[in-house]
Amino acid sequence: MKTKVYKTVFLTLFVLGFSTSLNAQDFGSIVQENDLFSTNKATIDLRTYEVNVDDFTLDYSVENAPKSITEHDAQQEVIGFALQMLAFGAGLGLNGDQTLWCLHAEYYLRLAMLKRAALYGSLGAMYNGSNSDLLTTTIFDVTLKVLMFSQLVKRFQQVRFLYGLAAAYGFGTEKFEDGFSYDLTRLTIGLVVGFQMMLSPVWSIMLQTNIFNYAEQTRSYEDFEYTDYSRWALINKRNLVLFSLVYTLGNSKN
Repeated sequence: MKTKVYKTVFLTLFVLGFSTSLNAQDFGSIVQENDLFSTNKATIDLRTYEVNVDDFTLDYSVENAPKSITEHDAQQEVIGFALQMLAFGAGLGLNGDQTLWCLHAEYYLRLAMLKRAALYGSLGAMYNGSNSDLLTTTIFDVTLKVLMFSQLVKRFQQVRFLYGLAAAYGFGTEKFEDGFSYDLTRLTIGLVVGFQMMLSPVWSIMLQTNIFNYAEQTRSYEDFEYTDYSRWALINKRNLVLFSLVYTLGNSKN
């Protein structure tokens, strides 16, 4: 009787052991098969998290990843340098008892792209003048500029610093209180600095002025002609500070 019981227990343990061994082998096969996940184009090793595509390993870098929500939002809202821009506005300046003023319009074309900067050329027209107790001057200028626009702050890239060369050739008149007047021509070359603040992908505002000017001015009346030369390097003294509203033409992406 005891022998039958022993045989029954032994047979039961054998069956359970054999079943457990089979299950373990099946599980090991599943794990081994899932360690490597293969597709036609890529092999992903789940043990090392390496991705091999056509025998090349893809390396992921977080060097340029934003480090905060604020920086992420700033990067998302970055506006590229426009291919073309159209600016129009007014200017104001003071020179002793003289008040300088102007109305202007300019067309900007992007000439080259650099890292976080762009080179622009512009062609414009300016109607300007000055008023004092003795005389009134009005001049129509044709302007030509070559300016570099550079992102001022890497983190917040909506403000740009601009600098470069400007030239203008103008003609007009100077008129005294007693009615006497003479013709006037003027050539001006200067160094320009300023800022551009992006309001949207389409609109921005611009502020600029000449920090150094060289001018040749010729006054003529009938057979009389006189030319004088002048240089100055002052901000808002014999210089106009220009305020512009800028409209983007074309694509504004880098």
